[in-house]
Amino acid sequence: MRTLPDPLTCSTGRFLPSLNVPKALIRSDIWFSDGNIVLVAGSAAFKVHRGQLERHSEVFKDVFLVGRAGMGPSVCDENTVNEEGNKMVDGCPTVDVYDCPSDVYHLLVALYDGFYFPKRHARDFSALSSVLRLSTKYFVEHLRIQCFARLTHDWPATLADWDRREAAATAANGTYTPRDAYAHPVLAINLALELGIPEVLPSAFYDLSRYGPSRILAGARALPPVFAAPDPCASRSTEEGAARNMEGNGKSPIIHLSHDSLVRTLRGRELAQLYISTFLARALDHRPSASCLYATRAAPSGGVGMPPPGGTGPSGSSHCSESFYFIHLNVLRSVGGIAHGRDADPLYTLVQAEEMVERKDFSDGVRMCGLKMCGVCKREWKGEVGRAREEVWGLIPMWFGLRDGGAVEHVMAPTGEMDQELEDRDMIEEGEDTDVDIDVDELEE
Repeated sequence: MRTLPDPLTCSTGRFLPSLNVPKALIRSDIWFSDGNIVLVAGSAAFKVHRGQLERHSEVFKDVFLVGRAGMGPSVCDENTVNEEGNKMVDGCPTVDVYDCPSDVYHLLVALYDGFYFPKRHARDFSALSSVLRLSTKYFVEHLRIQCFARLTHDWPATLADWDRREAAATAANGTYTPRDAYAHPVLAINLALELGIPEVLPSAFYDLSRYGPSRILAGARALPPVFAAPDPCASRSTEEGAARNMEGNGKSPIIHLSHDSLVRTLRGRELAQLYISTFLARALDHRPSASCLYATRAAPSGGVGMPPPGGTGPSGSSHCSESFYFIHLNVLRSVGGIAHGRDADPLYTLVQAEEMVERKDFSDGVRMCGLKMCGVCKREWKGEVGRAREEVWGLIPMWFGLRDGGAVEHVMAPTGEMDQELEDRDMIEEGEDTDVDIDVDELEE
């Protein structure tokens, strides 16, 4: 059985010209000696079985009828033109399909060999996008369902699935390498907009927004096509939001977001950053807890003491007050991008804020220790952070101008007080535009 090829290692050797194929065509390795029809996509030819394609797709039946192909005997002769006037290749009638050769290749491999990936990798996106695109066009439902399941696994619709995704991309030593397991979100966003799959857009936009602005603007390098020969689809229409710029050094083209998608990404990034500061102001205003154990022990009989200056929490709880102050400073440090470089990832920042209360790797100048916080304050803080993460997940579609379910709003959805705060802060300064050359390879992880 033929295995799914690795597009990164494919070469012209996989597509050698045949003596029976016109010089203008490239014979793919999907070339069955007992095939009875030749699909031609661009300059690529595929000798396959008409019945196999018709079995999986009613659309192919219509395509073959319109093409008037293979109406004679099932075993093809060696004539160059059949009795109905169709061109012949390797003794079989041809049918032109107006699809990318790489897309056709991946679809045929999936139909003949099955569609599966032994180990998930970002390179899978080349086959995934091709099969999803053509299984949608030709109504090959079982392949479309498989593609949709993989796409929504990589860019999920629930917070629990997102957390599982992030855990899978984090090594045992804490190294975070999402681009090994998942394709660049620019590719996912453009594919979802092209094929009308709104379910993946919220998490894909959020995924992208965690990059710095320069990396967002730099775009993503497309995965190499299967065919080394020129691909008529090497430059897709920008109407789907994908502008491909072919480079003269032989590298794959760079894919950028449309202007509208860029605005959504950067605006959502700003709102994600703003959320943490508003959360801290709201959540720490009444900390330590009114039930703080340290405050209860320190207060005179009959109740807790007066709240400390600048807060509404009880007096006498210096340990918890100092711990919350430490958490405040470290969360702001994370938001500033100093700690982990994930300054626009509130879901991750909130996880860090929750884990701080249990960590034992802080230093008091003498030894490693944990925060001195009572059990009540710990429990309430964890609950507060958990609710905040659920709130963030619910706000993500609104941050990126998407309706419920991920559908794109033509007008950016209002975001209430946060939107007003962005305007009040005058975040955009006027100045001269400067052209900056960015090497996307240096920016990729």
